[in-house]
Amino acid sequence: IPRALSICAGLLRKGGYLVFTDAVWCRANPPDAVKAIFESDYPTMGTVADLVSLIESSPFELLNHFPLPPEAWWDDFYTPMERIIEEFLGKYADDPEALEILKQLALEPAAHRKNSDYYNYEFFITRKV
Repeated sequence: IPRALSICAGLLRKGGYLVFTDAVWCRANPPDAVKAIFESDYPTMGTVADLVSLIESSPFELLNHFPLPPEAWWDDFYTPMERIIEEFLGKYADDPEALEILKQLALEPAAHRKNSDYYNYEFFITRKV
């Protein structure tokens, strides 16, 4: 995020808006299965307070932030993802490597069903000062 804020600051003029989402931890000590999903792809994932602090020490002012609602996860992400995984399980039934990848991908929506209170995506609205 610090690098992204720096790059975007160079691209926007004063008063320009930057809006983004980022994965955040909502509770301490997430279950190992949840930590494993994010630690491999996003080991520096922080909390909302961490991101607010990063924004406040950047050339941007924070105008607002809010968590994405549950339907954003299910309607727009996990439900289509699960449908595609199910389709590909049949399509690649004879490919052990593809099946292993699909099995790994299916872990995230399953973990989200059980542990969604540990993490979320936060939407941030900022303006370059």
